[in-house]
Amino acid sequence: MMVACLVNTYDKLKLHEAHLRSIARAAPLCYSYDFHLALLDFQFWQSKEEMIESVTEYTTIGEGGKYLKRLDEEGRLHMVSKIPAHFGEVIATTSKPVKSVLSLEELANLSSACFLIGLGRRGLPKDLINRARYNLDITFKNISLETCSAMGALMSLVWVVRYGRR
Repeated sequence: MMVACLVNTYDKLKLHEAHLRSIARAAPLCYSYDFHLALLDFQFWQSKEEMIESVTEYTTIGEGGKYLKRLDEEGRLHMVSKIPAHFGEVIATTSKPVKSVLSLEELANLSSACFLIGLGRRGLPKDLINRARYNLDITFKNISLETCSAMGALMSLVWVVRYGRR
């Protein structure tokens, strides 16, 4: 199981446009590259259904919520307040790695992993970066990417490294 986990680094109690757009953009990527989509600390919604409705009413990104709904139907959409153990190795995506950097070989050999992706200008909080077993700089050049660009680069890289050798 590969999990893209969007971490709410904005206001925990107030819904922002960036939340809706990031989720809408993540859904088709997750669906395309066989990832699960997890939302960490999105406490302003009481249920996945309420979240899906909010996203689909706000934007047409992702074909009006089509992929968000499919992820939910397939059991690949999760709203969490902490990262469950069954999500696998926790990997912090960051342009400023502070600990063990995940190599392409290690990435290829992971059976399951949860990639933490911070929303917002500051990215992931330092405590999450430090708690993750690995750090991954998706550019391998310490270049900070906009969140949605990073999501696309991450998921396509994981797909190619893990399955592109067929």
